[in-house]
Amino acid sequence: MTSVPPPTRPIPSTAIDPFALESLQDPFAADGAVRELGPVVHIAEHDYYAVTRFTEIRKGLRDWRTFSSTDRPFYEDSAFRPRIVLFEEPPAHTRTKSAIMDVLGPRNLPWLEEYFRKEAGALLDRVLDGDVVDVDGYRDLAVAYVLKVFPDVIGMPEDGRELLLKFGSAGLNAFGPPSELRERKLAAGAEAVAWVERNIGRESLAEGGLGAQLYAMADEGRISEQEARDLVKTVFAAGFDTSTSGIASMFRAFGDHPGEWRKLRERPDLVAPAWEESIRFYPPNRFGGRWAPGGATVAGHRIPAGAKILMMWLGASRDPREFDDPDRFVIDREMPHGHLSFGFGLHTCAGNLVARLEATTLLRSMAERIESVESAGEPRTATNYQAFGHEHVPLRLRRAAPRS
Repeated sequence: MTSVPPPTRPIPSTAIDPFALESLQDPFAADGAVRELGPVVHIAEHDYYAVTRFTEIRKGLRDWRTFSSTDRPFYEDSAFRPRIVLFEEPPAHTRTKSAIMDVLGPRNLPWLEEYFRKEAGALLDRVLDGDVVDVDGYRDLAVAYVLKVFPDVIGMPEDGRELLLKFGSAGLNAFGPPSELRERKLAAGAEAVAWVERNIGRESLAEGGLGAQLYAMADEGRISEQEARDLVKTVFAAGFDTSTSGIASMFRAFGDHPGEWRKLRERPDLVAPAWEESIRFYPPNRFGGRWAPGGATVAGHRIPAGAKILMMWLGASRDPREFDDPDRFVIDREMPHGHLSFGFGLHTCAGNLVARLEATTLLRSMAERIESVESAGEPRTATNYQAFGHEHVPLRLRRAAPRS
């Protein structure tokens, strides 16, 4: 007797366009509305499928054969996003990701932590020039810190670093439908691309930095010269804007929840959990792209072969099926399954250890020196296809008395 496969459930379709301007202005509302329609939803405007909920996304990211990274919605070859690592699958992905994780992994963390601590202290010495100071958590803290430490540890030259702001913004808008916004961001990033291309060769990188270490792997035969160059570029494309966005959003969360800062001051052991909660609460990336070469079944819904798919990380970060009271910022929140802000599975962010260290070192230094953090005005979010972040986070900081 021939077995009959169980019937599949119909996939709901929606007219909500996650890339419309109103969605970009309030992505938590837009992506949350799509999430509540079902675990997989057809986005009619672009004819792709959104996997929307935490459990289903996590399961899908683990299954890289079904949910392939070799193609993605809206992808075009871009100077901002080299295909290496992001679009590869084993065995090529295993080799190149092994190289980048070696450089961004535990062996470099001790000296990176020491350097991050020194620069965090120097930044706070400049910023805390009175007992009470008003600052922009984006420009004065997140950008000032990351724009210094991130290129330094890679070994990039000093001149022209401010262009990285445009490079990151353009790269994160490259994955999106054609529009005036996309073209404007890409055009604004053209000068930044030229600067990056001039400065990612081995002759431009400081000895001992993370970039030089990748080229040393080419000398050892582990990767090719071109792969080393592409990996240096990938670190920039994937790491700069998301770091500044994540850190600035963390400051907004604390500014809006001053009681959580008091809790952190009382319990400095919560520095690492506070960072994890902040990037759950405000994920730096909205989505990750995949496609289903042979089709896929998600919670009983059948996605057709060849379909383009978005894994909607931002909406899943507020999924009430996974997180209790998900719209609250709680630094001692229990997250038995973690969050999705660094991805999951084969394409987990290779630099997540460095990103965590970078952010928590600054946060720990601030918790030691700052008595209170409060909002000092209306924050302003950035308009961005793939990322969520801020371009203005007004804060009032009250300096702490020295501890005896």
